Amino acid sequence: MKATTLLLLFFLFAGRSLAQESVGTQFFAQCMVNITDETNFRILEDNIRQNPNVAVVRLDWVTKRAFVLTNNLEQFTEADFTSMFGVASNHISCIQTGVYGVDEIAKYPFVNCPNE
Repeated sequence: MKATTLLLLFFLFAGRSLAQESVGTQFFAQCMVNITDETNFRILEDNIRQNPNVAVVRLDWVTKRAFVLTNNLEQFTEADFTSMFGVASNHISCIQTGVYGVDEIAKYPFVNCPNE
């Protein structure tokens, strides 16, 4: 009886923790990055990785493409994404943001970029 009660309490609290963690929505964002110095490109990638709202960061040197997947958030705008690039934000173009798993992620190479 004691073991059953403990198991029920464990699952109750474990379920509550999982439900609290999944509040919000996971977003994606991607863009083209026009930085010609690879060292600065890698520093930028490392800086974006430090953002607590980011789950995944990929900056591809060859294609000059950036992709970010957020943690669960209440909202995520193009301005939020742009701000992740700091002073390098004037070197990005062709920005796309959306809800991960809902909105279609544009395939590379990008065509009909709305920012250009």
